[in-house]
Amino acid sequence: MTDLFSVYLAYLAALTLKRCGLTPHSKEIAQYFERTLIDKHLTTGEKADEFEKEGWSLVETFTLVDQHRLDPFLKGILTIVEIQNLLEQTNGQEQLITVTRHCALPYSQSWSLSLKPNINLFTSEPFIVDLKLKIDLSSVDSQIQITSIETDDLDHQIFIEKMEIYKQFHSRS
Repeated sequence: MTDLFSVYLAYLAALTLKRCGLTPHSKEIAQYFERTLIDKHLTTGEKADEFEKEGWSLVETFTLVDQHRLDPFLKGILTIVEIQNLLEQTNGQEQLITVTRHCALPYSQSWSLSLKPNINLFTSEPFIVDLKLKIDLSSVDSQIQITSIETDDLDHQIFIEKMEIYKQFHSRS
């Protein structure tokens, strides 16, 4: 049962990232983060050289959503459906993402964020899964690799039952 739980948790994380537009647009989003981090932290050639020489990492937290308002850079990247899905994950709150940009070529990025998909599709009672994700991109142009998925304590049996329905629904679309 634990193996099925892990498989479904990984499936939910991957599907949630896709539905919110983070997977299909990861290159554009990572490039935006890269430009912002460089513009903010590596303002001179000396700082850039010192950054690489010393082996620092740049860390910045971005607000993707704040009180149903999307960061303007996402409006030009995400589709309407992806925006709607991202807004649903926040439930009227903030959606933060912490980005760590590493100093060595190819300048990989790590993302940390929390998403809250509701997997109870056909009733008025939500079953929200709080996913805390760590994601690596080996370069700005690489694909997302989910490296860690954490969640609050869940009843494994109920989660698996709800995921069976959720998976069947999404496999049709």
